[in-house]
Amino acid sequence: MSRRIGVVTDSTADVPQHLQHELDIKVIPVSIIIDGKYYRDGVDMQVQDFYRNFDQYGQMHSEPVSYEDYALVYKGLTNEYDDLICIHCSGKVSATYHNAVAVHRDFQSSHNCRVAIVDSLQCSMGVGIPVLAAARMAREGADFEAIMAHVELMLRNMSTYFGVTNLKHLRKGKKISGMKSLLGMAMKVKPVLSFEDGQITVKTKLFGEQKHMLLEMLDMIRKDIAGRPITLAIMQTAAEASIIQRLRSVFESEFRCKDVLDAFVSPSIGLNTGPDSTGVIYYKHPMGG
Repeated sequence: MSRRIGVVTDSTADVPQHLQHELDIKVIPVSIIIDGKYYRDGVDMQVQDFYRNFDQYGQMHSEPVSYEDYALVYKGLTNEYDDLICIHCSGKVSATYHNAVAVHRDFQSSHNCRVAIVDSLQCSMGVGIPVLAAARMAREGADFEAIMAHVELMLRNMSTYFGVTNLKHLRKGKKISGMKSLLGMAMKVKPVLSFEDGQITVKTKLFGEQKHMLLEMLDMIRKDIAGRPITLAIMQTAAEASIIQRLRSVFESEFRCKDVLDAFVSPSIGLNTGPDSTGVIYYKHPMGG
């Protein structure tokens, strides 16, 4: 009899809800605090409502999944599954991973489930794409070791580019490496963010009124992809639909896209990047893959 393998992540992975349900992925919500009121990301606060009302909000910040909330989920799932693969947002930008490790340390002797807690060193669909692959492999009957090996391969080959149109939201982002270089600059500076060694970094700075920011970086992206096939996620906020459609069209014509996913940037990330940001996140398959 095959072992039951569960896949767990948190809401910063931005896994689309229909795929969460289809693949039986357990998503634990982080908290969004808006003007002193707590919301569970994706539960009490839906992404479309968040961006629709964005300009009406005052103070906003996010908090990781707490130790207590994680322990509650952990206890239930370790009784339900034989193996559990938990893949979370980079521990350098969120404490969710560290809380998960602490829960596992404290309760691992209370069950017979094999548990892996993975620091993805990624965020958003940089986590979500490997989570989806793990859940599909589990459904198809792959074993724990094969899934873990593939997840680790994918995490080493993820790339993220987020175009931010307005600096006023990013100025609050204390966990962004290179942020000091933007302070004091004219508001027309448009940073492109990436993930490097688990940290959000300023990849480059664009100037002026570029409407299609990420398309200005195609040469850099071509060099990164280097002819390999990709699984692509196009990240949306409240940006114009034409911008998203243009991104999809250019990427599908320029690159070998094995799959193209549409996903929304969760409120926990969007409160820093703003309602008009766009992003592309992709997994670079092996050249023959």
